[in-house]
Amino acid sequence: MQQRVNLPDHARPLEKRRIAVALQGGGSHGAFTWGVLDRLLAEPSLEIVGISGTSAGAMNAGVLADGLRRGGAPQAQLALHQYWEDVGRLPGYGTLWPLAPQRTWHLDHNPIYLWADMLTRVWSPYQMNCSNYNPVRELLQRIEFEGLRDDACAPRIFICATNVRTGLRRVFHNAELSADVLLASACLPQMSKAVQIGDDFYWDGGYTGNPALAPLYLGTNATDLIVVGINPMERATVPQTARGIIDRIDEISFNSTFMLELGAIAFVEHLIKSVGVKAAPRLLNVHGIGDEALGSFGASSKMNNDWGFLQHLQGIGWRAAEHWLAENLSEVGNRSTIDLTGLLPQKDGSLSVPVVMKQKQLPRTNAEARSA
Repeated sequence: MQQRVNLPDHARPLEKRRIAVALQGGGSHGAFTWGVLDRLLAEPSLEIVGISGTSAGAMNAGVLADGLRRGGAPQAQLALHQYWEDVGRLPGYGTLWPLAPQRTWHLDHNPIYLWADMLTRVWSPYQMNCSNYNPVRELLQRIEFEGLRDDACAPRIFICATNVRTGLRRVFHNAELSADVLLASACLPQMSKAVQIGDDFYWDGGYTGNPALAPLYLGTNATDLIVVGINPMERATVPQTARGIIDRIDEISFNSTFMLELGAIAFVEHLIKSVGVKAAPRLLNVHGIGDEALGSFGASSKMNNDWGFLQHLQGIGWRAAEHWLAENLSEVGNRSTIDLTGLLPQKDGSLSVPVVMKQKQLPRTNAEARSA
């Protein structure tokens, strides 16, 4: 008769907590998400089993899922680094016109950026980019889409895009993944032609889901949902310049569907807890990682792919995740660390709390303080 052997705590296999991550879009600010993911992947107690992404978040999602499928967390970390390093090698506004010596990172005074931005208000990409060239397409060739489509053990991935003709959200699952799907999710209509998939045409998914949250509830076995937010939800002042007004409109537009979906989740949770619904749907613990520093760079910095800026953002993201883990890792699998009750509609339908995720800006290193 075999005797049971009690292993010491350090020798027992670590029971991983299954998490899903929701990755917002935001151009170059997606490098912040890279930093957050890099730190989460280094945490041995966590396992990413589901990923929802939109726009830049879709790119991160595809690279992350492919890396996890090929070689686990270490391969995913390497893949994300290589992808963003290659993004930093692409010709950009900073290479066409040197960035300001103060390293403010925004492009508000970059004449090439201002000229290109003006052209998008006069001519469409169907007139300016007849060949429909997109340098990001080449960067996506590294992803083994066939493996993500066919491997049942691959992380579940959900990519959001907006149907141009119907205005409805389309969420693409593993079985449908391709480079076109990722490019559709990141297709800004002023800069790129609508991406055709099947008989339909798609624009950026941020208009209808930034990112989509429901699939992570319905299509994964995660216990917790971590939202990586990179779009400012609140501004301290009212914009008064034409550029500032346009930028704030974009922020509100790209956050509105996300806020509404979070509000719907809060409403369902409230009903389940207050009424005691039988056969209630599975609820996830909701968490958020963000940093106020992203709002200080200016919206035009989302178009800045300077490698130094991308590394700067990665560092901010890594430290934001490190700070969050130090305070909240013990809550993963137990309870939410974001209070969604402020998103419950009042009697007149208004929402009382404008900010869902607001993390204090972390102290910067001396090197970052000098470059800011």
